[in-house]
Amino acid sequence: MTTAESALPLYRRVLGDDFERLPGAVKRLHDHSGQLCANGLCRVSRGSGVVSRVIARLFALPPSGESLPVRVCFIAEGEAELWERDFAGHRLKTRQGGLAGRPGLIYETFGPGRFIVRPRVMPHGLDLELLGVRLLGLPLPRLFWPRIRGHEGEDAGRFTFDVAIMLPLVGLLVAYSGFLEPQEETPASRDAREWP
Repeated sequence: MTTAESALPLYRRVLGDDFERLPGAVKRLHDHSGQLCANGLCRVSRGSGVVSRVIARLFALPPSGESLPVRVCFIAEGEAELWERDFAGHRLKTRQGGLAGRPGLIYETFGPGRFIVRPRVMPHGLDLELLGVRLLGLPLPRLFWPRIRGHEGEDAGRFTFDVAIMLPLVGLLVAYSGFLEPQEETPASRDAREWP
């Protein structure tokens, strides 16, 4: 990878020429080299079983709710991005980056898990395909992988998202969907976020 390529935003770098095929609202949230924050509303559903609740707590997943205010900040850190999500006061941080020697793939780490994903540009937006899972640094056999539906799109000019995570023998872990709109951020509002 050249120095110029490594300076590109993560999704522009990973998707290459396909990045230009994304809907405008999706491109806007992924095409920045510093920090971009977006606000919106979402619906969150969580699995109700004991095992589902324990795993959701382990990964710090948000609780269920309707029309929850959501804020996501995308922060470039070298060749990776930190995603800071706030679901009505419940905060979740993950890190995404490209995989060296494996073009077209990204990793996302949160809690004790690391997930390898292929973002795929589709006519309706961006879909995420799970290709590998590591738990506590060890590869997880495919039999135990979660089933993940991840989609980003555009509706009425707004960025939309729809994510669901199900586990074998457990069922729904979490599902959340909604919209985001980019916000202009001042230094004062940035300092007021108080991320731990």
